[in-house]
Amino acid sequence: MATVSITEEQLFTALRDFITSLVDPNLPVIRGLQNRVPTPEGDFVAMSPLFSQALATTVQTYQQPVAPATVGTQTNQQSKQWTAQIDCYGESANDTAALLSEMARTPYAAERFAAGGLGIQSLYASDPRQLSFVTGEDEYQPRWTFELSLQYNPQVVVPHEFADTVTVGLINVDVQYPPGA
Repeated sequence: MATVSITEEQLFTALRDFITSLVDPNLPVIRGLQNRVPTPEGDFVAMSPLFSQALATTVQTYQQPVAPATVGTQTNQQSKQWTAQIDCYGESANDTAALLSEMARTPYAAERFAAGGLGIQSLYASDPRQLSFVTGEDEYQPRWTFELSLQYNPQVVVPHEFADTVTVGLINVDVQYPPGA
């Protein structure tokens, strides 16, 4: 069975690590779009996936087997863009969104994502915009949101057969497979 080398869970973890490195350690940073999970009270940040798209065609590389094995591997790698919506809630929502979107465009972000060892990089961040949220109590809650796009290069490795020798011969087709037979 083939598996992908970088999962969405790893992308969320890297993004959360980046966010928590910049904000108050007591500020909750959660994954958005969760069922039956109440939102935290007060200020918090929610991360929600928006889309994933290919940035390039798949590149294939091969690893030959070590004798006497005949099965090696084929590695398929495709650069991808993963975009998440970052929602900042509460009284400090504007300040938090401005901080995060600005820092996503700096060498700090590149260094922070690179430190995770997965080859994830920040591509770009949109400017924050205000989209107030109406709570279950019919109260407006401040919400500032922006989109952050990351590049990652997942690999899928599958078995691939190789041959180191080939025997080529001729077959007389009319003799081997007589016409009209």
